[in-house]
Amino acid sequence: MFSWSLVDIMTRTNKNRTNVMMARHISELPGTEHKLIEINGYICTFERDIPVLYFQDQVFGTKLVVDYVTDLFSLDIYGLTTFRNGLWAFDWINNRQEKLLDSLGLSKNPSYVLNKDKTVDNVLIRLPCIVYRNALSSDSVSINVNVSHNVRFNGKLGPVDVNLFDSNAHWVTCDYLMNCNAIKLFVSFSRISELDLNSFLRHWRAGGSPRLAYLKVFFASLDTYIENFDQDLEIVKTNEVRRFRVVAEEDVEEILEDYSIQRQDGVKATISCEFGYFTMIVWHVDGNRL
Repeated sequence: MFSWSLVDIMTRTNKNRTNVMMARHISELPGTEHKLIEINGYICTFERDIPVLYFQDQVFGTKLVVDYVTDLFSLDIYGLTTFRNGLWAFDWINNRQEKLLDSLGLSKNPSYVLNKDKTVDNVLIRLPCIVYRNALSSDSVSINVNVSHNVRFNGKLGPVDVNLFDSNAHWVTCDYLMNCNAIKLFVSFSRISELDLNSFLRHWRAGGSPRLAYLKVFFASLDTYIENFDQDLEIVKTNEVRRFRVVAEEDVEEILEDYSIQRQDGVKATISCEFGYFTMIVWHVDGNRL
């Protein structure tokens, strides 16, 4: 079971995030060296000037502090990051406010040791339904979970603006890349093969993944280098220098002297191949191109 919950207030960029209030399980109550006060019958301490309230029922405590902060600042809940055993919060948020979540995150619990694929399988099976129901126009979906080596995920997520698989994404398949309805897609520790990427590029060239603007694949092995493209893809070397705004205003990536591929409708993309990662930038007419 999760033992703490943190409420943040942030602007449109994560760099301006401010911690506001925390709920902890009563079992984490600090020793006598900390000053304890009582607020409306609940024990409270301060950590880094943040009020921390302690509860026997962690779910109740989480709801209480979230309700307090959102009421105090007259705000809706913008985003949620939770462990696998906190998925109840998606339904709770969906029922408490009309505005859909703009950011969803599934994170690994550092104290949890995976021993059954079925546990995470159930989370992955349910996650697309959660995303579809709660985030039809979501800014981002982030997934960072521990799964066993033989788990694979071919499901669909989206539509989203940014889909981030932060670590241990060996379970993300080529079929998932084809099905993912995202503008920007990041996959880490991937075991996707050269054959898989050729299949994905063929899918994209035929008109698949029409919203995709940016794909970044970090391979599980740093020695992986993609260099053999199928002839029917008509990929050519290019000396063009391209600059792309990845996420934040100041987050700009520059690629040069790599490959160019053209879709059947005339849209072009630049492909960058380096040891350990693969990058694809699609040149739609939008504000991300510099």
